[in-house]
Amino acid sequence: MNTHSDDVTEGVAGSELTAADAARLVANICEITRLKLPHESCSATLLTRIFDMGADAYEDATHSEVFGVAIEQFLLQKSDLRPDSYREYKAVLRRILRCSPDVGARSVRSLGAEACLKMITAAYNTASTVDKARRLLHCFFQYAMQRNWCRENPVARVWVRKRKELPIAVLNLDEICRLLRTVAQPEHSPCAAAVGLMLWCGLRPTEVTRLNWSEVDLEDRVVRVSRRVSKTGGARLVSIQPVLLRWLRRFRPENPGKEEVAPTNWTRRWHRLRAAADLLPWQSDALRHTFASYHLRHFDDIHKLQKEMGHSTAQLLFSRYLNMGYVTRKAAADFWNMTVLSKWDRHAPLEKGIQG
Repeated sequence: MNTHSDDVTEGVAGSELTAADAARLVANICEITRLKLPHESCSATLLTRIFDMGADAYEDATHSEVFGVAIEQFLLQKSDLRPDSYREYKAVLRRILRCSPDVGARSVRSLGAEACLKMITAAYNTASTVDKARRLLHCFFQYAMQRNWCRENPVARVWVRKRKELPIAVLNLDEICRLLRTVAQPEHSPCAAAVGLMLWCGLRPTEVTRLNWSEVDLEDRVVRVSRRVSKTGGARLVSIQPVLLRWLRRFRPENPGKEEVAPTNWTRRWHRLRAAADLLPWQSDALRHTFASYHLRHFDDIHKLQKEMGHSTAQLLFSRYLNMGYVTRKAAADFWNMTVLSKWDRHAPLEKGIQG
């Protein structure tokens, strides 16, 4: 009984191949293997590996999506994000396509780490923008894996230069007073409430632009940062300390209802305010860093601070937000008491004895 012949016959059953076709195919592959891999023995194990790799390559070429089309499908899937987040995805990914037009027609599955790195660096050249492009392209390939357009995320193997970490910016009391004095002027006063919430509640600039007055509860003395407002999508409550309560009572509009806290043209107004206060250049989230550092120094409660910042762990606070270098206990006390307000507004002394 010829068992090898039986195996071949069984193996091609149900296909368009005959046993003779299979034999010729194996012979051809053995010949190619001898030419291209002279040091390899043409064994059944090697042939199986070659067939498997060939099947994978065939699937890569035929069961994927064109990169340019896939990007648009990904953006459509992301269209329910907040407008600013969606704009960021759209701007970055479409810029990558514009700067590497030849890649748009390639299949997603054909793009490896080297191709991704070339795309990113063709579109961006600073450490921060390269880092952002890498992060968003990584999100795209995660989506592509879910759609079975690729087997792995090639961006995970892309190395980019690390951003140079600057010292964490924390305003000193003189700088804080200069900012408060400037924002209290009629030209800048529409920004006053938003500045107070960033300084004494640690809200991000993007969060104050989404916040409305119905979420600022002066009676319960809390700011309700809803999922709609929060950058990370997690709701939190932030205490309104007496110093902020006094500030908001002064600058809150009459019967604001659901009126937004930040004025229109916030981005331009906020930049002009910092320039007028002579606080440029400005490190991103400087008021949030200031809030965190003065809060921990004065209240000495890392868990409360963590909750009010909206962080799941304290590790991020210590690595990215806190700078205790020159925040003395006295400076922190001045920041949270009325002293910091009376310093900039000497002609309008603040009421004493407001309790938290």
